[in-house]
Amino acid sequence: MGGSGGGGYVPPQRSLFDCETGIITVNVSSINVTVLDKHDVGDLLGVEIGSNDALILEDGDGEILGAILHLNTSDIIACINGGAEYEAKILDIKSPACKVQIKRR
Repeated sequence: MGGSGGGGYVPPQRSLFDCETGIITVNVSSINVTVLDKHDVGDLLGVEIGSNDALILEDGDGEILGAILHLNTSDIIACINGGAEYEAKILDIKSPACKVQIKRR
């Protein structure tokens, strides 16, 4: 079987993130393992805008767990700048990896 001729790769279109109802599930990037060790599945973290306009996860002690890199990161930042507040629930921990679900508070 041969491949199809012609056209190049067309990436899937990014879906628009809704500030009210949008939910993303994502692996945390740049994890601070020391902070991760203090948390369990089900814990809630704040979703904040950090330095360099990075989207970060912060616990109740003000410690940063890590960053969020996702297609909708810029959308969430725009929603936060518009007054929306988000939280991240820890879904899975396989240190040093951590998966969270981000949704509006």
